[in-house]
Amino acid sequence: MKARTKLIFLFLLVYLAGVLFFWPFSEVSGDSGNKGLQKNLPGAETKNLEPSSSLVSEESVAPGKSSRTYSWNYEGYRWHLTLLLDDKLYDAYKSRTRKREYDLFASDPYDDWLIKNIADTLISLSKEYGLEENKVPGLCVSFIQSLNYTSDVASSGYDQYPRFPYETLYDNGGDCEDTSILSVAILQEMGYDVVLLELPEHMALGIKCDPEPKGRNFEYKNNHYYYLETTGSNWQIGEMPDEYKDEPVQVIPVYRRPLVNLDFNAQCEYSQKEGVVDVNVTLRNVGSEIAEDTTIYVALQADDEIRAWDQVESDPVNVEPEESYQFIAKGLRVPGGKTFRVYVRAIGENLFSEEIMSEWVSI
Repeated sequence: MKARTKLIFLFLLVYLAGVLFFWPFSEVSGDSGNKGLQKNLPGAETKNLEPSSSLVSEESVAPGKSSRTYSWNYEGYRWHLTLLLDDKLYDAYKSRTRKREYDLFASDPYDDWLIKNIADTLISLSKEYGLEENKVPGLCVSFIQSLNYTSDVASSGYDQYPRFPYETLYDNGGDCEDTSILSVAILQEMGYDVVLLELPEHMALGIKCDPEPKGRNFEYKNNHYYYLETTGSNWQIGEMPDEYKDEPVQVIPVYRRPLVNLDFNAQCEYSQKEGVVDVNVTLRNVGSEIAEDTTIYVALQADDEIRAWDQVESDPVNVEPEESYQFIAKGLRVPGGKTFRVYVRAIGENLFSEEIMSEWVSI
């Protein structure tokens, strides 16, 4: 609980300071049209996204804090986005587990302030300089495409190391899943219907278009999501690199949801008569939503996997994102000479059941 409070405090501190340092602008003035933003991207006028001459400059503003300006070209304008970056906040993100699914990096609630600032600023600038509505998503993606591509092995030493949006911006880039996660987070905040598209060795995003353009798309719940590449440039909506055209694609929706990781350790004292087992369970919510009315069930399961020699259940609790909850099941008993295993399950109001178990043990 203390770690979560510290994390929230860091986010709020950087947010309050960051408001003063968040000011994108364009060097070239444009028409002053102020059209409303459509929620689905019109596909009839899609064109290649061509960011070029990207540049990043950085200036120290305080110990452990820097002001970084990203500059890139799009649709005849030179765009600039300035963010305040904080070393301690970056370290807080790095300390968070990677044992969560890709969509939960994009829907993480702790960087809402950052994503909202970027989305609102890009929308405001697009209106100020008369950028056509159907080109607003291209402005977002062109910014992200201007970031550096770096493999996970080169940047982190791990084969797979998905990043939170703040980390991708702090690191000035990442690989395909990092830029896709960042793109989806910003475009969702802008009001677009987007998903992640996972391939065996690649990731991109899918965007719902109205009217629908030509190109590669994937159906999910009666909607068509058009492929959009977030690495490199010159990719049209619906255009898919040749090396991925025959690969299977999984559509991953992005929404707020809880996800728990379970762990436990058990100690057993036994005699010929019986065994007495204490089980210490740790549940951690690595999702992006509160795990509501969550209950932990602990049993000493018999070898037929139906009966339980002994069992106990916790009271229901609410577990916030990044918060942990511990439950100790003391004094569970199993008859002497019997085989059992420790079985732990978490059940919640809005939670898919999660379970873990030990190896079989005979006493």
